[in-house]
Amino acid sequence: MINDSSFDIFFEKFNEKKRITLERGFNVVYGESGSGKTELIHALLGNENFLSKNFIISNNSIINKAQLVFQNPENQIVCPNILSEISFGLESKNQTKNLKKELFEIQSYLTFIDDWSRHPNTLSGGELEILNIVTAFSADTNVVLIDDGLSYLNTSAKKKWIKWIKSKYGHKIILWFTSDHNDIVHGNTKWILSLSSLQKINDSQMSSDYNHRHSKGNLSIETNDLHFSFDDSKKNIIHSLKIKLSKSRSLGIVGKNGSGKTTFIQLLTDTLEPSKGEINLKVFNEKPSIGVLNQFPERMLGHNTLEQLLQKLIINNRFDDRLIKSFEKKLKSHQINWTKVKNKRSFDLSWSAVRIILVIMLSLSNFSLIVLDEPTFGLGFQQKIRLSQILKSMLVNKHLILVSHDTNFIQNHCDQIIDFDTKTVLQNKKILASAK
Repeated sequence: MINDSSFDIFFEKFNEKKRITLERGFNVVYGESGSGKTELIHALLGNENFLSKNFIISNNSIINKAQLVFQNPENQIVCPNILSEISFGLESKNQTKNLKKELFEIQSYLTFIDDWSRHPNTLSGGELEILNIVTAFSADTNVVLIDDGLSYLNTSAKKKWIKWIKSKYGHKIILWFTSDHNDIVHGNTKWILSLSSLQKINDSQMSSDYNHRHSKGNLSIETNDLHFSFDDSKKNIIHSLKIKLSKSRSLGIVGKNGSGKTTFIQLLTDTLEPSKGEINLKVFNEKPSIGVLNQFPERMLGHNTLEQLLQKLIINNRFDDRLIKSFEKKLKSHQINWTKVKNKRSFDLSWSAVRIILVIMLSLSNFSLIVLDEPTFGLGFQQKIRLSQILKSMLVNKHLILVSHDTNFIQNHCDQIIDFDTKTVLQNKKILASAK
């Protein structure tokens, strides 16, 4: 039997104080990026390095009995191959008594893994999340805190794993913090965190109205018998793919986790070479210059600061330094002060801030094609509307490829869509009809 798990939260500026009691089962906490979700998670874990300026936590009964699933799935990986990663997790949790049995059970859930000697980084973002979810719930703990830990999963995969969590671990207290307001429907109890309160709600009445239009385009892609597999994998990530499309301005790419979306982008941008077959990408019948926002911006930036990245773009004639004032002004309209963030690394900023900064930077660059892989990750519904406005201005003189599990966002912004589940190209009549 799980004892009472509760805490007091005090929003001093607004004189708002209440006792929060958590129920067993799936509790969903929605909050815009910057509302304090990560601070609340770490406050509940007793981590003093994440003290919030907005609230104070006291009388906390969750400390020392909670397991955390990280926001960035890569942060949870410590071992060089998948098997050792799972084994290490079990051993470090003092579960060596039935290690073989526990290991076999975990492996049985991860049916998408074909080679246990693979490095975890060869998995897609969604597959990494599933790996972390399964290992986290195998721990002998009463409370599991999930920091946006299901955001890389597409809609069907998300439903599947939420059902798995509820059926197998519904006796635990699960607190899932999310920036996607659509996730609220999955909660047995539902909460909204803001800068002034933590409120329990019955249902979500939030909706996104993008009202997006863009001009007609000249982006074309053609593949012929395209194959790709990693050297250490027996499985073809992309198998005999034949795609042909033309006259797109904003192309969407959707599909299940591990279906090959990100790999396809890497083939398009020459980051990877096909194992077999051909792939041709053109804009106005020429090979375009391409700017890419990785689904993990930290990989792209490394130890560089945002200012160092901007200067590299300027040195390589990809960003006109005469546009710096416009860049700063655009950031300010999104409540981002360039002076305060420019010398910081991506690890020191929120996921939403990093994405918005980089998207605006790319929108003002002279790349003719911009590729955004999971740009809505970590964004609340108001922030997605602001992102929509950036994309609308970007598409005046650029072409765009969006890769996302957010099918609603894709359908509201892309005139054509490659569905990697069916390997077909879909014409989005809603957007095509409004294209000038």
